[in-house]
Amino acid sequence: MASTAEGLLRFSGLYGLAYRLDPVLGHVPLSDAIEVSGAIEIARIDVPLVGSARMGHKPGRETREGTIRIQKIDTKWEMEVFNFIKSRRSRTTRIPMKPFSLELEYDDPDALGIEKIRLDGCLIWRLPIGFSIGDDLVEREFPLTWEDEDYLEAFRANLDPQGIPTATSLATTNG
Repeated sequence: MASTAEGLLRFSGLYGLAYRLDPVLGHVPLSDAIEVSGAIEIARIDVPLVGSARMGHKPGRETREGTIRIQKIDTKWEMEVFNFIKSRRSRTTRIPMKPFSLELEYDDPDALGIEKIRLDGCLIWRLPIGFSIGDDLVEREFPLTWEDEDYLEAFRANLDPQGIPTATSLATTNG
């Protein structure tokens, strides 16, 4: 049986990429994005079980929340929120929050496969301001929510009969 160094198959965040999906420009790489993280959380509803001292559970509503962290290059992310805030004060020109889509990709050449997920209906919820003279690089963190997601590429790791790691593509919708 072949021996594998299992650590080689682990994904490295170094190879994570984020793209903003623009209707005109297409996939725009976010070269300033150094971290995008989030989670879909399913609320748990407690259900008292009649005639028992036990508690049951059922799934409730879902939330989709995360964070995008950038190295500051310009003010584009701040303007996402600023234009909306400023227009809320105006009685004549309202600018709605503009949802956008992100595509996240792991393409580590040492890992077995590629993973891609698209987040649709993304909104930014904080306008960070200020500076620190101790910062060598300015980083900003923006809370993010999204409405829907889709796995564009996914895979499962397995071993072939000789014990060599391989990847099997999982069905994706490419919606």
